[in-house]
Amino acid sequence: MTKKQSFVKLWIYVKFNIMSPQIIWVKQLYKELKKISEATLRGQSFVVVKNSKPVFRIEPIEKTTPRKYSLQDFKKLQFKTNDRDLSRLVDKITYGA
Repeated sequence: MTKKQSFVKLWIYVKFNIMSPQIIWVKQLYKELKKISEATLRGQSFVVVKNSKPVFRIEPIEKTTPRKYSLQDFKKLQFKTNDRDLSRLVDKITYGA
């Protein structure tokens, strides 16, 4: 594949991708790492190119939703009983043992 063909292939990939990432060179990544990391935090994606061929992608991490329950919530679920065979009964129900 010639340089022109690989560039055209890259251009088509970027053009028809829903969120078009910005194309940067490896040297540009090296020089402007701080700016690129800040832009990534804002949601910008990048395709890093070396010798007119895409090498890798830099994308922001998806935001995680806060957890519904915490460990404190599970502490409230603990119960106490005087039945010494309770763990055997749970195993029998769970595993059929």
